[in-house]
Amino acid sequence: MIVAGQTLAGAEALDLADAAPEELAYHLGAVKRSLCSLLQLIAPVGGGGGR
Repeated sequence: MIVAGQTLAGAEALDLADAAPEELAYHLGAVKRSLCSLLQLIAPVGGGGGR
């Protein structure tokens, strides 16, 4: 998976203890975008109301 041109392995390698606030904000935003994309993929298509 590539998020904003950076591989997931690169994001996982970030040392959170030494990360600057800007780096933390960027990576949290990347996680949020990835989660939203995943939820859109698995969301039910159409609004059938469960019928």
